[in-house]
Amino acid sequence: MYIDTTTQEWGLTQAEIMQRHPMTVFPEPFAPLEQYAKVVDQPQPACNAETHKLIEAKPKLINGEWQQQWRKVALTESELEQRVAEQAAAEQAAKDAARITVTKRQVLLALFLRKGIKADQIDAVINAIPDETQRYMARVDWDGAAAIESDSQTVGMLSQALGLTEAEMPDLFDFAQAL
Repeated sequence: MYIDTTTQEWGLTQAEIMQRHPMTVFPEPFAPLEQYAKVVDQPQPACNAETHKLIEAKPKLINGEWQQQWRKVALTESELEQRVAEQAAAEQAAKDAARITVTKRQVLLALFLRKGIKADQIDAVINAIPDETQRYMARVDWDGAAAIESDSQTVGMLSQALGLTEAEMPDLFDFAQAL
């Protein structure tokens, strides 16, 4: 990047300088005319990307060389909302990518082969849910499902009630997927 030292216009490229002076023959390697100076890149300062952003500012002449400058600016309300939305989308994408979907047959076989858990034990857990609405919803979710998703609320509740840890679930679903 270059700066025009007479007009203080900065951010100029080699091509832009050459376009401004079409009748000038520039040497190889490129050397700008006297009115232009190379701006020396400077590292970006630390910045909390959750609340601020860096904006390139006008270069400063320091010890005889033009140096790139940065300005830290607080994010606007809409930028903050955009960041939150992007984070939520990224988290959802990660959850979606980690989700494993198997048939009920596969999960029942995996539970039995890996943990010795049978279908009647799952039914007993569902029947033991004290709240009638939650019990009915779990029953419909379990009985009515052709496919079982590893991150479903019902799977989470059943796994906890059956003594399965959160760490065991990915391996169990990977195994079920292979059946």
